[in-house]
Amino acid sequence: MIILSLTMKTPLILILSLALSFAANAAVTILEDNWDDIGAGAQAGLGTGNNAAKTASVADPAGSGRGNVGAVDIGKLKEDGSGPIGTSPWGELRAPWPGSVDLPSTAVAGVDTLTIKADLYIPSGTTFDTDVSGNGAADRFNMIVRWNGINQGAATKKWNWDSLAADTWHSLEFNTLIKENDNNGDPTTSIIPIFSFYDRSNNGAEGIAAYIDNVSITTTTSAVIPEPSVGVLALLGSLVFLRRRTVSYTHLTLPTICSV
Repeated sequence: MIILSLTMKTPLILILSLALSFAANAAVTILEDNWDDIGAGAQAGLGTGNNAAKTASVADPAGSGRGNVGAVDIGKLKEDGSGPIGTSPWGELRAPWPGSVDLPSTAVAGVDTLTIKADLYIPSGTTFDTDVSGNGAADRFNMIVRWNGINQGAATKKWNWDSLAADTWHSLEFNTLIKENDNNGDPTTSIIPIFSFYDRSNNGAEGIAAYIDNVSITTTTSAVIPEPSVGVLALLGSLVFLRRRTVSYTHLTLPTICSV
């Protein structure tokens, strides 16, 4: 007679470790906007832009089925037409005033990473340009992260407007480590994210410089979770139950070979 004993000891340890690892490192979305059903409230989405980047919700210029998008005007005129309402070359889209977004308590500065995404569309008739007569530099789109709202030491990624093909959507992404301390030496607990439309020569005419859509900012979370979630507890309970079960085969009999 052969007795087989099967236990769940190794799978229990392995699967529980994986479950806790996934829970601890899950990405958390801290800001998003698609100019439709996400980010419509003051707490979740972006504002309407400063005077040098007034942004309104319009239909997708490409008709690609994405619904409404944000149309950015870097040279919007005053109501009397006497000049642009913005005097700075720095057009900006931020979270609603004061523009600061708290990091989740499970995000560890110096360890975890922010991922910033946005879809950008530069129309062929854009009001962006390249200042040939001056320094020859192109207007550009920037993703900027200020740690604890401090300008110095900010993380930045840049795209010159003419590096992006016209009349098509581009999915842009910026990944950056959360800085452990801000420029004053204080631990980083919040960010001011900025989607910047830089009119380098500060000569933007009224009209559409760019369209923007599907903005999102997520962070990884490496901190140990103090209390397991309901799902993890349920998984643990199931595994403990299986751990206690022993499958025994007591009626497995090898065939008898008779010799004559």
